[in-house]
Amino acid sequence: MTTTSSPPARVDVTQYAGKDTLIRLIRQEYKQAFDMLVAASEQEWHAQTPCDMWEVRDMAGHLLDAAYCYLGYFKQGEYGWPTEEPRGMRAYGEGLGKSALEYRDVYRWEVLGRLDACTELLFSYFDRLTEDEWAGRLVPHKWVGPVPAFMMAAFQLMDYSVHNWDLRKALGKEAFVDLEASDTLVPFMFGLMQICFAPELAEGLDLTVDVQISTTDDEHWTVRIADGALTFAPGAPERADASFTFPCHEFCLDVYQRLQGGQASGDQAAIDNFRKLFFTI
Repeated sequence: MTTTSSPPARVDVTQYAGKDTLIRLIRQEYKQAFDMLVAASEQEWHAQTPCDMWEVRDMAGHLLDAAYCYLGYFKQGEYGWPTEEPRGMRAYGEGLGKSALEYRDVYRWEVLGRLDACTELLFSYFDRLTEDEWAGRLVPHKWVGPVPAFMMAAFQLMDYSVHNWDLRKALGKEAFVDLEASDTLVPFMFGLMQICFAPELAEGLDLTVDVQISTTDDEHWTVRIADGALTFAPGAPERADASFTFPCHEFCLDVYQRLQGGQASGDQAAIDNFRKLFFTI
């Protein structure tokens, strides 16, 4: 299926009023992932995914590993136990890549049973978050450090939305990212862009970039590269060195470096320099 219709108006899921929307989308995306994993033939279980280190079976291992870790993070925060220094996103890709491979030694149907059990328990944690806890409770995260509780749910939506695209590609299905999910994730994609920014590649650069996302609001965002840092804000810049226009679902895949999406215009050197400023996770 190709998602071509317009999504409903975006709900701000960083606010408690958006909790039900975010949890509904996570459950939707999880069910689609789980159903594909269950339905995969034994040959498809070993099919290569767009993630270099992973076959389909490793995608199941990763999703289980992530849910298991998140359950631990919630308990760690609940008890007020010490946390390690954040390991940073540069180590994230290889670290999670290797963790997923450890489940190759576990029987397929046990992996899926564990995945379903851990995920339902994790979703119950999200369900129980109160209005004060949604943005006010900090939950440890070994890669990025403590984050508001709603970010744990947002991370899950990122994971399932993009990995569902990976699974569809690996299984020979029409690959897409759900339109409402990808639209909801647009503001978070700029945060991901920021934490995957490689400052050593931006030495001497001073760029202003206009990123236009084709949604119901046809929105613009300004991204600035200056003094070895990346900042972003909603709204179009007065002047841009480069401009990029994306459908919202393609923007998510571009930020995750699954493909080079969108249409670029402006100074070609600025376009090329901006494209090279991010490491892969």
